[in-house]
Amino acid sequence: MVFLRRAAIGLMFAPSAYAAAPDGQDLATTLGALVLVIGVIFGLAWALKRMQVPSLMGTKSGLKVVSQLPLGQKERVVVLDVNGEQVLVGVTSQQITLIKSLENPITDSESTKSFSSQFNQILKKNDAS
Repeated sequence: MVFLRRAAIGLMFAPSAYAAAPDGQDLATTLGALVLVIGVIFGLAWALKRMQVPSLMGTKSGLKVVSQLPLGQKERVVVLDVNGEQVLVGVTSQQITLIKSLENPITDSESTKSFSSQFNQILKKNDAS
Protein backbone atom coordinates (compact mmCIF):
# COMPACT_ATOMS: atom_id res chain seq x y z
CA MET A 1 0.00 0.00 0.00
CA VAL A 2 2.81 2.40 0.88
CA PHE A 3 4.50 1.45 -2.39
CA LEU A 4 1.37 2.34 -4.42
CA ARG A 5 1.06 5.65 -2.62
CA ARG A 6 4.70 6.51 -3.41
CA ALA A 7 4.26 5.43 -7.02
CA ALA A 8 1.14 7.62 -7.40
CA ILE A 9 2.92 10.64 -5.92
CA GLY A 10 5.90 9.97 -8.18
CA LEU A 11 3.69 9.85 -11.26
CA MET A 12 2.00 13.15 -10.31
CA PHE A 13 5.34 14.96 -10.18
CA ALA A 14 7.02 13.08 -13.01
CA PRO A 15 6.07 15.46 -15.85
CA SER A 16 7.60 18.45 -14.09
CA ALA A 17 10.64 16.50 -12.94
CA TYR A 18 11.36 15.13 -16.40
CA ALA A 19 10.41 18.10 -18.53
CA ALA A 20 11.86 17.98 -22.00
CA ALA A 21 14.85 20.21 -22.61
CA PRO A 22 14.13 23.09 -25.00
CA ASP A 23 15.21 22.48 -28.54
CA GLY A 24 17.65 24.76 -30.38
CA GLN A 25 14.97 26.94 -31.96
CA ASP A 26 13.31 27.75 -28.61
CA LEU A 27 16.68 28.56 -27.08
CA ALA A 28 17.62 30.81 -30.01
CA THR A 29 14.27 32.62 -29.79
CA THR A 30 14.68 33.19 -26.05
CA LEU A 31 18.26 34.40 -26.48
CA GLY A 32 17.24 36.70 -29.34
CA ALA A 33 14.43 38.21 -27.26
CA LEU A 34 16.83 38.76 -24.36
CA VAL A 35 19.36 40.51 -26.60
CA LEU A 36 16.57 42.66 -28.05
CA VAL A 37 15.31 43.75 -24.62
CA ILE A 38 18.83 44.59 -23.42
CA GLY A 39 19.43 46.53 -26.65
CA VAL A 40 16.23 48.53 -26.14
CA ILE A 41 17.26 49.37 -22.56
CA PHE A 42 20.70 50.58 -23.65
CA GLY A 43 19.19 52.48 -26.59
CA LEU A 44 16.73 54.33 -24.37
CA ALA A 45 19.48 55.15 -21.85
CA TRP A 46 21.67 56.54 -24.64
CA ALA A 47 18.79 58.60 -26.07
CA LEU A 48 17.92 60.09 -22.68
CA LYS A 49 21.56 60.96 -22.05
CA ARG A 50 21.87 62.47 -25.53
CA MET A 51 18.73 64.62 -25.12
CA GLN A 52 19.89 65.80 -21.67
CA VAL A 53 16.42 66.18 -20.23
CA PRO A 54 16.94 68.50 -17.22
CA SER A 55 14.25 66.93 -15.03
CA LEU A 56 15.74 63.44 -15.54
CA MET A 57 19.36 64.52 -15.22
CA GLY A 58 18.82 66.27 -11.86
CA THR A 59 19.69 69.69 -13.26
CA LYS A 60 18.29 72.69 -11.44
CA SER A 61 16.80 75.52 -13.49
CA GLY A 62 18.95 78.21 -11.77
CA LEU A 63 22.29 76.57 -12.59
CA LYS A 64 23.82 76.41 -16.07
CA VAL A 65 27.27 75.70 -17.48
CA VAL A 66 28.16 78.63 -19.74
CA SER A 67 31.59 77.49 -20.86
CA GLN A 68 34.32 75.07 -19.87
CA LEU A 69 37.98 74.53 -20.70
CA PRO A 70 39.70 71.21 -20.02
CA LEU A 71 43.15 71.58 -18.43
CA GLY A 72 44.00 67.90 -18.00
CA GLN A 73 42.38 64.50 -17.93
CA LYS A 74 40.20 65.28 -14.92
CA GLU A 75 40.79 69.00 -14.40
CA ARG A 76 38.91 71.86 -16.01
CA VAL A 77 37.89 75.48 -15.56
CA VAL A 78 34.15 76.10 -15.76
CA VAL A 79 32.06 79.28 -16.02
CA LEU A 80 28.73 78.73 -14.26
CA ASP A 81 25.63 80.89 -14.40
CA VAL A 82 23.97 80.79 -10.99
CA ASN A 83 20.65 82.69 -11.07
CA GLY A 84 22.07 85.34 -13.41
CA GLU A 85 25.47 85.70 -11.72
CA GLN A 86 28.47 84.10 -13.41
CA VAL A 87 31.28 82.49 -11.45
CA LEU A 88 34.55 80.90 -12.52
CA VAL A 89 35.32 77.60 -10.76
CA GLY A 90 38.12 75.06 -10.97
CA VAL A 91 37.02 71.44 -11.04
CA THR A 92 39.23 68.46 -10.19
CA SER A 93 38.40 64.88 -9.28
CA GLN A 94 38.67 65.74 -5.57
CA GLN A 95 37.18 69.23 -5.26
CA ILE A 96 35.55 72.28 -6.80
CA THR A 97 37.16 75.65 -6.03
CA LEU A 98 35.68 79.11 -6.57
CA ILE A 99 38.27 81.11 -8.50
CA LYS A 100 36.43 84.37 -9.15
CA SER A 101 33.00 85.91 -9.45
CA LEU A 102 32.82 87.50 -12.91
CA GLU A 103 31.90 91.18 -13.04
CA ASN A 104 31.51 91.19 -16.85
CA PRO A 105 29.42 88.15 -17.77
CA ILE A 106 30.29 86.08 -20.81
CA THR A 107 27.55 86.34 -23.43
CA ASP A 108 26.03 83.23 -24.98
CA SER A 109 27.27 84.21 -28.45
CA GLU A 110 30.89 84.10 -27.21
CA SER A 111 30.50 80.72 -25.55
CA THR A 112 28.59 79.00 -28.36
CA LYS A 113 30.81 79.80 -31.34
CA SER A 114 30.96 76.88 -33.69
CA PHE A 115 34.13 74.92 -34.10
CA SER A 116 34.34 75.81 -37.78
CA SER A 117 34.22 79.57 -37.11
CA GLN A 118 36.90 79.28 -34.41
CA PHE A 119 39.06 77.16 -36.72
CA ASN A 120 38.66 79.69 -39.55
CA GLN A 121 39.78 82.50 -37.23
CA ILE A 122 42.90 80.53 -36.30
CA LEU A 123 43.69 79.90 -39.97
CA LYS A 124 43.26 83.60 -40.84
CA LYS A 125 45.63 84.59 -38.02
CA ASN A 126 48.22 82.09 -39.26
CA ASP A 127 47.86 83.31 -42.89
CA ALA A 128 48.37 86.94 -41.83
CA SER A 129 51.65 86.19 -40.04
